[in-house]
Amino acid sequence: MKDSSLPKMMHSTYFSLAMGSTPGLRDSYMDACTAYLSTSEGMLNFWIAQLAEDMFRLENDRNFNVAMNQIFEDVKAFDHYNSNDTSHSQFVVEVDRWAPGTGRRVYDSFLTDLIYGDNTPPAPGQPPRLMHSIYFSLTDKSAESIKKFTAICVKLLSGHPGTCVFAIGGLANMKRDVSIANYDVAMNILWKSKASYSAYLKSKQHDEFFPATKGMIADTYIFDSYLMEGTVASA
Repeated sequence: MKDSSLPKMMHSTYFSLAMGSTPGLRDSYMDACTAYLSTSEGMLNFWIAQLAEDMFRLENDRNFNVAMNQIFEDVKAFDHYNSNDTSHSQFVVEVDRWAPGTGRRVYDSFLTDLIYGDNTPPAPGQPPRLMHSIYFSLTDKSAESIKKFTAICVKLLSGHPGTCVFAIGGLANMKRDVSIANYDVAMNILWKSKASYSAYLKSKQHDEFFPATKGMIADTYIFDSYLMEGTVASA
């Protein structure tokens, strides 16, 4: 049963296929993720996506082929999925067999804000959803600074037209060998399309974000990916 005192958890995994990013292997890997990892007790959302090849900004991380984002009711639900869920265990066995050497980097965060918009899958033939994930390393890593920065993000960067899901929270350092912990705030925005994201970048609120956070950001790490058709899942 969910513990109401615990925050929801965002679990984001970026897979690098050692055998190369051929479309067939990449698509098979996404199919396997969907088959084995898209449902588990306490999992609220599952999204599987591929690198947005047309995103060339210098700050974009492009060293991955497949992105998987999941939201869990709390860390207990994640622990069940990670340690005891039979489908997750079977996925590891299967993928190690036919896609050996696949690398993965994991970014975990405890959510302070989770805002849903229109999270239904696009109609056939429509542009794919775009998952825009940013991990901020702050100059001041105090709890007060993280809370202030997060509030600015929510005020200026959430609620834009075309937003399907807005999820933000602080680092959940799980201390696993695949965990990345070089950030303080994780922000994941699922956009209806690249066009919606582009309009957001030109918005007055987005422009205001930079003077509002001047001196607060030490570094940013950005992952952009396009969702595979039919993989938007919610509890």
